[in-house]
Amino acid sequence: MRSDPSAEPPAADRPDATGPGRTPFAPRTLLFDGSVAAFVVTGLYALLYAVPLPPFGVPGYLLIVAFDRLESLFPSLVAWVGFDPAFAGFLAALAVVAAIGASWARSRGATAGRSVAAGAAVTVVGVVGGALSLAVFLPFAGGDYAPLLLVSATSVLLLFGGRYLAIGRFGRRPA
Repeated sequence: MRSDPSAEPPAADRPDATGPGRTPFAPRTLLFDGSVAAFVVTGLYALLYAVPLPPFGVPGYLLIVAFDRLESLFPSLVAWVGFDPAFAGFLAALAVVAAIGASWARSRGATAGRSVAAGAAVTVVGVVGGALSLAVFLPFAGGDYAPLLLVSATSVLLLFGGRYLAIGRFGRRPA
């Protein structure tokens, strides 16, 4: 005997739901979002070596510069762990931040599956680029504003691209 389909909760309300109906901040959702975000962050870094021309190589370059700034703050930690494992840990930390951001976007109405986590990862790299634009490239521009403009424009594109991937539109959310 089959149950009445109208009495069952919709897929988005079930705790074991997958895809668009993932429960925000659930461990399973965070793990899924973290793995997608790690793939995207690593892919943006690998893009530096695959297509080393601007603007494609800029996100990978931004990740290296951001890690170098952190390395200057914690030189003994990086020397003790080693550069490669420390850099992998840095990329993993960015993926964790992106996974939390993806769950936050889901709690605010984002309904897509993998693209929410991918958008959050792209947005995190855009935020890193924006912070580097203001903290590193702007003070040391010294009359040559081409690197500052390139990094700033790429960061803005990453921010808007991440927003579009995560939410799916640039307008207002429906009421």
